[in-house]
Amino acid sequence: MSLPDDGDDLRAVFYCKDPNSQGVDMCDTFYRTDRASWIVQGKRRGERVATQLVGLADDETFVEVSEPTVAAFVRHYVKEHHGVDLG
Repeated sequence: MSLPDDGDDLRAVFYCKDPNSQGVDMCDTFYRTDRASWIVQGKRRGERVATQLVGLADDETFVEVSEPTVAAFVRHYVKEHHGVDLG
C-alpha cells in the first residue's frame, strides 16, 4: 500500500482497544483513518526487535500490540465488513 509522504494529512478515529484494559491510558488501540489505512497504538520496542523486521524503511516504525487487542480488531472488522458476529 502506498501512502502519501506527508503522514499528518489524515483523520484518525478510534476503532477498538484491548478489551481487558482499564481506563483510557496505556493500552493497545486501533484507529481507522479517512484514507483507508489504520494506525496502531502500542508499546514501542527497541533496536533488537527492529533488526528482525524485513524491509523497515527509515520513515517507518512499529509497535507491539497484545493478542486480545488483535482479536477485538478482527471481531469488529469481520462484523462491519462481512456481517458476521464472531462473538
